[in-house]
Amino acid sequence: SSGINAEYGLAVLDCEDAVAVNRKSEARDTICTALQTFDFGRTERGVRTNCASSGLLENDLKSVLLNTVRPDIVMIPKLDSVEEACFLNSIISQCSSEPFPVIFQTESAVGLINLPEIINSLIASSHVIPVAIVFGSDDYVSDIRGSRDIDAVVYARQKIVTYSRAYNIQPIDRVYIEYKDLEGLKRESEKGFGFGFAGKQCIHPTQIPVIQSAFSPSHEQLEYARELIRSFEDNQAAGKGAFTFRGKMIDRPTLLQAKNVVDMFDE
Repeated sequence: SSGINAEYGLAVLDCEDAVAVNRKSEARDTICTALQTFDFGRTERGVRTNCASSGLLENDLKSVLLNTVRPDIVMIPKLDSVEEACFLNSIISQCSSEPFPVIFQTESAVGLINLPEIINSLIASSHVIPVAIVFGSDDYVSDIRGSRDIDAVVYARQKIVTYSRAYNIQPIDRVYIEYKDLEGLKRESEKGFGFGFAGKQCIHPTQIPVIQSAFSPSHEQLEYARELIRSFEDNQAAGKGAFTFRGKMIDRPTLLQAKNVVDMFDE
């Protein structure tokens, strides 16, 4: 293709699971060429490397970060420990004079347990800017010997959202692999939005508008939020605290939820 015409959040070029083990070097070369020649439009360019334990992370990062045209962000899969976070920072420091934006994936039981320590390590590091955490559910359920059913990963999803939001990092929900089932994708995306996720991975272009719609406030939600904020301000000016709005009791936590909706639209 000659380029990306639509505006997507982030297009990620993969060097990990989508690439056969004996073609990793070829994939690096292809990615570097794509970064130099492909027109991504206004879409951010990302590269997913191999994980630290694979022995390939250093070559992957040096290849793309020392390329003539660098990605806007790198995605690091299966980040399981503080030691791996420190190793990541060490490699990036050799390739970049400035801190570099990183998305990392939580994909195992130990990675989930170590999540707060990993986040703190990255925040304190010299050359990593952690901007998002992606839930890698397929590797996670394999690791815990569970099923891919949505009920089996509730705990992991809630924990990722909680820690991400606590540290002002964007939580990104799991991929929906039944890419032709757009109704199922819509339902799961809306649930993810309700959980507090900021977005969702996708594997096919047809999934993008469904996900974007689910993670954006509707016109009705936006108008409700704006009206509630105006009513809150009027009641505050009149010296009232809690008040009734459309049959519901409203106080400051409800106001903050309304402001979140407006902020999402403004972003």
